[in-house]
Amino acid sequence: MRAAFFYAIINLMKNIFTADNTGIGNATDFIRSFLNNAGIKGTENNKNLLAAEEAMGEIVAHADEGSQLIVHARSFLGTTVFDFSAAGQPIDIQKTFSPSIPDYWAESDTAINTGLRSLILSSMWRNLKYKYKDGSNIIQLTVTSSTHALILTLGALIAAVLVGILLTVIAPEEFISVLDENFLTPVKNMYMNALKMIAAPLVFFSIVVCFSKQSNPMGLGRIGIKIIGLYMVTTIIATCVGLGVFFIFRPGHPSAVTEVTQNISGIISKVEEISFRNMIIEIVPDNFLSPFLKSNMIQILFLAVITGLAIGLIGDYSTRISSWFEGCCELFLKIVSIIMHVTPLAVFCSILSMVLKTGPMLLLSVLSMLATFLSGLGVMILVYCMVMLLAGINPLLFFKHYLSYMIQVFAIASSNASISLNMEACKKELGIDSKIYSLSIPLGATINMDGTCVLLAVQTLMLAQIYGVVVPAGAIVTLAISIILMSIGAPGVPGAGVVILSMLLSLIGVPVEGVTLVMGVGPLIGMFISMCNCLGDVVVTMVVAKSEKMIDLNVYKRK
Repeated sequence: MRAAFFYAIINLMKNIFTADNTGIGNATDFIRSFLNNAGIKGTENNKNLLAAEEAMGEIVAHADEGSQLIVHARSFLGTTVFDFSAAGQPIDIQKTFSPSIPDYWAESDTAINTGLRSLILSSMWRNLKYKYKDGSNIIQLTVTSSTHALILTLGALIAAVLVGILLTVIAPEEFISVLDENFLTPVKNMYMNALKMIAAPLVFFSIVVCFSKQSNPMGLGRIGIKIIGLYMVTTIIATCVGLGVFFIFRPGHPSAVTEVTQNISGIISKVEEISFRNMIIEIVPDNFLSPFLKSNMIQILFLAVITGLAIGLIGDYSTRISSWFEGCCELFLKIVSIIMHVTPLAVFCSILSMVLKTGPMLLLSVLSMLATFLSGLGVMILVYCMVMLLAGINPLLFFKHYLSYMIQVFAIASSNASISLNMEACKKELGIDSKIYSLSIPLGATINMDGTCVLLAVQTLMLAQIYGVVVPAGAIVTLAISIILMSIGAPGVPGAGVVILSMLLSLIGVPVEGVTLVMGVGPLIGMFISMCNCLGDVVVTMVVAKSEKMIDLNVYKRK
């Protein structure tokens, strides 16, 4: 068991075979064993074996006489990479990796075999890369196990809770403080900083590529309208759900007022930071670099759209500049995949830090206090399932592919920092075309805050009830509209909801210091909010991609 666990985390091997059919057979046995030990079995194992056989077959077919077939295999945290190489003549990569559409009605064995080969390569082309270096053909096959990523992330989360409870019982406070200050918080902050660092350039380059490649601007406009329209629909539904679950459960008791003890000066000073009017005015930045330095997503979206459209209008330079932007986009996506390898460690440190700071007893009381909010999020998940069913999408298959990313987003607790995660999920797990997700995911992180809407509705009315403030029907309508507008302008970062909540409380005449009653559970609430926000972004992206027939079914419907 211990060896298998270590093997699943990291492993590196190299084998040399004869460059012939016998060597391919022996190499296939080696690859099968390596995949099994890495936890990749069943249909997924078989499909990757077929792709590996085809890749090795091409290399052997072009190999020099007497050369050897070399197979490098490495596995790290759920991602397995094979490099197949042999000295020989260059392969016509365009012909090999862009097979013609097979003739399924042909009756000859040759036609059937060609058809199967085409299906294999066409379904695996995203995972295969080729280069010719120093007289050798090299084909790389990347296999990502979402199951292992899920197991490692879930294991890290559960282990963090158990270790946290154990430490609070047996460890002195000085040790806990030193551990959190010198290890847990730094690791968590480094991971968060890495994701935030990559978010702005990834969003910019991906949207530039999206717009520069669009041959039909009217089609892109249609896609944009669908995305924004669905985001508005889910935002309105989320606000109504938040109001509805409050009136069903009516959480909050006036006795809680006596527990207001925290200083609110820092909150009041930030009330003016979020303004829907200012958000509209400041869409256009005063210089090109400030949006990236400040991670202002709305301004980055504006710059990306303008740049992408301009690339198509500069004549002969368009192709060269567009290729450069595509290269930059691939570069930052690769950086994301590197960062993702440390996600289980970051999840462990983040959750453990929260448990140690709040204590297990407070966690239990928080679960009781958040019942209304969590029930609202549960309703929103059902709403997302209904939306997918209406669009002809199987929710179970969707969650099978996206579940591991939901857990990662939960631990990150930031919609903006999760942009790269969601884009990777859309590309690798759901098979969505980049023209859709490169626009919808960054836009959703900016304007689609379903979890925030549910929370604000519940918390505002709960605090009003605690302070004995009666909110008439007309004020509730005004409150709902304000929640929708303010959520659109809210930054997708932890703590933004507290600032908006203070503004909403002032709107309905509730003392602003009421926010201190809910600030203590902010970190845990932020995790659920981020998860719901990002889930809504990906669901809308999936629905729009389905309506535009821009989903790679070979990726999405794999077992």
